[in-house]
Amino acid sequence: MKYSDLIIRKIQEAKQKQITIKQKDKFSVLQHQEDDLLFQVKFKDIDKYGIVVDYISIQKLSPILDVDEINRRLEQQADAIQKRITYLLEDFKLIEIDRMSKRAQLRSYPPYKKENSKYFYEIVLDEGVKIHFQRYQYSMDEKRYEKITSQLTLEIFARLIDDLVEIIQ
Repeated sequence: MKYSDLIIRKIQEAKQKQITIKQKDKFSVLQHQEDDLLFQVKFKDIDKYGIVVDYISIQKLSPILDVDEINRRLEQQADAIQKRITYLLEDFKLIEIDRMSKRAQLRSYPPYKKENSKYFYEIVLDEGVKIHFQRYQYSMDEKRYEKITSQLTLEIFARLIDDLVEIIQ
């Protein structure tokens, strides 16, 4: 099953009905469970060409209890992200694996620079069963990070959803 087709259809249905699950800051949040996966997509808009995404979160609902297995999975998942997700504006690089917190952090590298800001994607892996994707802007003048939206074609969005699902399973 291609989960991306299902998620895109659910988002489009929500937009057509103008019914959103939660409304905050003019964003809509789709939360949908399918099989052993929980999807959360916070988005601003979708049309036949693309989607404006705040974040994507995918969680496998069956936890991993063995710490060694979690850390092995985090390494495998981080490696898979660096090798597979090469179609966004920048490629990903592993920043840190925190074995105590059972978390890995990857960022797109090198970040895109414009004027006095740097822009990058970030993927956080939690306990080998959760992936969280979003984009940030770092203002060099203010020395401050700010979450920003990602504008993705539907083809790229679908590919990203399917790759993240495959990496977490």
